[in-house]
Amino acid sequence: MSFMLGTRGKVAQPQNREDLVEQARRFREEGIDVLAVNGGDGTLHMVLTAFIEAYGDTPLPPVAILRGGTMNTIASGLGIRGKPEMILSSLLLRYHTDQPMPWAERNILRIEGGEKPEYGFLFGNGLLSNFLQEHYAASDPSPLSAAVLLTRAVFSAMVGGPLIQRLSAPAECEVEVDGVRWAPKRYLTVTMGTVDDIGFGFRPFYEALRHPGRLQALGFACDAFGVVKCLPRIRMAQPIQSPEVFSAVPERVVMRSEKAMPFMVDGDFHPAGQTIAVSVGPRVRFLLP
Repeated sequence: MSFMLGTRGKVAQPQNREDLVEQARRFREEGIDVLAVNGGDGTLHMVLTAFIEAYGDTPLPPVAILRGGTMNTIASGLGIRGKPEMILSSLLLRYHTDQPMPWAERNILRIEGGEKPEYGFLFGNGLLSNFLQEHYAASDPSPLSAAVLLTRAVFSAMVGGPLIQRLSAPAECEVEVDGVRWAPKRYLTVTMGTVDDIGFGFRPFYEALRHPGRLQALGFACDAFGVVKCLPRIRMAQPIQSPEVFSAVPERVVMRSEKAMPFMVDGDFHPAGQTIAVSVGPRVRFLLP
């Protein structure tokens, strides 16, 4: 990649979060035109968190996702396909020849609950977080192994098997959506997003794209089989018709619990305290191939 960039760009390989933030500050001082991220969902989440911290109120540069990770859900949802070197080559050709670059914008979530705010596009606790933890515990996690795990979870939910029992440990919390409290205090999962596609064609957060500046929140107070019954409508991006599923398109969601609530952001796991606040962060412009 350094060879491809030549003298018109730089490759940074930060070794930890502090190094990443410092590199982001240097890029800001240099006034970079494009930030290319060679990684998957978790890498993108970590990089954008560091850059938002370093840039402060200054808008971020346009972002190009090179799909160098195991899971590339955000890139796939934006229609970005191909290998990293091919995406970078196309980007460089357009950049050096001053060709127009198509783009798409998405709001990013701001998650407060740990030591510092985290930023990402998909948030979840309970079932969703447990599913990803189970997936990444595999010896070689991949989109195929995730699909296999999803299929196993669906069949396990139908018979009440041990897999779904592990995945469906509930999240006991109060959920306040733009100041209005939802009735249940026990959820299979509370999940939010500002991108519609979460992988395998499932689009639970399609309303977020219709309301720029807002997120979509879903609270599943049903059992695991109740989620399975919702999957066809989620895949077709249709409203979920169940009294045990709560949906809203707010600007801010606050969750409170008597216990610490770990959570997932874009496939990465984070420990948290007893209160988590999720709100709408800045808009990010993504360059498209």
